[in-house]
Amino acid sequence: MNMWRVWPHWRATLAVLVLSMVASCDGAEAPAPTPTPVGPALPVLTNRDWPLAHADPSAVVGRRVVLRARVYSASKVADDLMLCAWVDFDSDQLSTVFRILGAVEGVERDDFVWVEGVVSPVAAVETGCAKFGEPEVEVTHLTVTDRVGIRPALRSIQVGQVLERRGVRIVLERVEFAAEETRIYFTLENRRDETLLAFATGLRIEIGGSELAAIIPIGQGIPAPRGRVASGGIEHGGFQFPVVEQGGPPITVRWRGVRMEPSGEEIGEWTWVVDPAGAIAPEG
Repeated sequence: MNMWRVWPHWRATLAVLVLSMVASCDGAEAPAPTPTPVGPALPVLTNRDWPLAHADPSAVVGRRVVLRARVYSASKVADDLMLCAWVDFDSDQLSTVFRILGAVEGVERDDFVWVEGVVSPVAAVETGCAKFGEPEVEVTHLTVTDRVGIRPALRSIQVGQVLERRGVRIVLERVEFAAEETRIYFTLENRRDETLLAFATGLRIEIGGSELAAIIPIGQGIPAPRGRVASGGIEHGGFQFPVVEQGGPPITVRWRGVRMEPSGEEIGEWTWVVDPAGAIAPEG
């Protein structure tokens, strides 16, 4: 037990005993101690709060946090593991330092982490992160996961809708709805004797009159199917999109620009219709 932590308590106890003895000798009753007022506990800071907290980290020192982030650098400093991570991992913004006391390994670049901890004073020395002066969090609990784990699906629709045209077979396998993104998974099979070109730049979803482009996956957990599928090859994987309301109107998934190489033959536009509510059977 660390004596410096215990001694103030002993000193306070001893002072009370002395006062009690003096009061007894004088025949007067010792006054009751005045309770120290305790204010309401401040709410825990999350990713939603972090843009404001990040702008003035000194104002949130001592606050508890629960943050999700993607690691872009991990290094050992003394006996601790220092992680530099993007809290806004969609845009590589809000760089934050996570210090794990007594740990030196177990986290790598592009890992996603779910962190609980307390905001520390800004590090007085350079930490090797994006810039000097990022907020620092002393970690009390750490979960290392991937992108699917950091944004778990709230609901999943198994679609399994097959479209086949001129020796090319594309299956829309399933749609996952997370709180902050939508994920769509495909299987691509090339039965031709040429290379199939099917890049995410031609992939869109349409909903309520708006068109949303696919987001190229960043980090571990959602491998995208390669856009070049060799003759006889099969590719599996998914793409992220902005969040879509689970109970909203049907969404149309369109994949344009699919073609063969070297002939340049256009395979055409591939279209699927999926009802997020799950009430209407998917069609293609």
